Amino acid sequence: AELAEEERAIAELEAELCRRRASRDTLVWRRNQQTAAAPGEAGKNGFLTAMQRKHFPDTTTILMLQKWNTPTVFNGWEQITKNPNFGRECFNLEPIIDHMPQMGMMVGCAITVKIRPGDKTVPAKFGVGRQKFREHVASLPGGVPKIIVVEDEDKPYIFGSMWGEVNATLFRSLGVIGCLVDGGVRDLDEMANVGLHAMSRGVCVGHSFGGIPIEWDVPVSVFGVTVRPGQLIHADKHGFMVIPEEDEEKLLEATEFMDEMERKHTIVPGKEGAGASFADIVKAMG
Repeated sequence: AELAEEERAIAELEAELCRRRASRDTLVWRRNQQTAAAPGEAGKNGFLTAMQRKHFPDTTTILMLQKWNTPTVFNGWEQITKNPNFGRECFNLEPIIDHMPQMGMMVGCAITVKIRPGDKTVPAKFGVGRQKFREHVASLPGGVPKIIVVEDEDKPYIFGSMWGEVNATLFRSLGVIGCLVDGGVRDLDEMANVGLHAMSRGVCVGHSFGGIPIEWDVPVSVFGVTVRPGQLIHADKHGFMVIPEEDEEKLLEATEFMDEMERKHTIVPGKEGAGASFADIVKAMG
């Protein structure tokens, strides 16, 4: 009897979730229609707006940040951020797989998108989303390395992916250097061959009912952290960080400083300490 009651409760919750998603889809569709009628409203709080911030990272800053792994960048960031919850925010709180660690560090600005591949109703409601999202990415300024961040609303399941050889090839040609997917990816060898760095929750064999974008250029929730359009991301095989806007200006300097301090006071004394006493090593480390 208790098991039957639990099953009924789960069925009611799933039915309510379907109703809520249908209502949300209607609201998204209406908003998209209004946006199409008023071109100036698109991306009001999106990627293009984010690019106008005072300390938007330039090419030199991005290249310099690629020198260090993400843990080193975190070490610098924690010295400058005023976020009291720095130990629990602004980085992935759930496991993520780097499928191409040989590509090293991935640094770029977030392009956000939501998908729901396992929903049969999405192709009919949002069929134009695939092309519209591609047009959105193509409309963004060149010269800025971009990382597409995907929220899969089918979570915790992975029914299918929007990623594979075709999209990897297309988006790489549009200036996208990689993707962070809280869902699945496929065609890993082909994605690596075109130079698109893929990190995800898992892998899958198909695209389910299409992997069609249903919403983009809005905040997304992935791996336990919120990512907003245009935010600076630093990622590697350890995970990823989403840098708050107010911390961007001093991030590079802080990272360089902490790396130098580690080498000067820990790494060098440690390597030179062979045969020395523990007390002497500790003294040398300061």
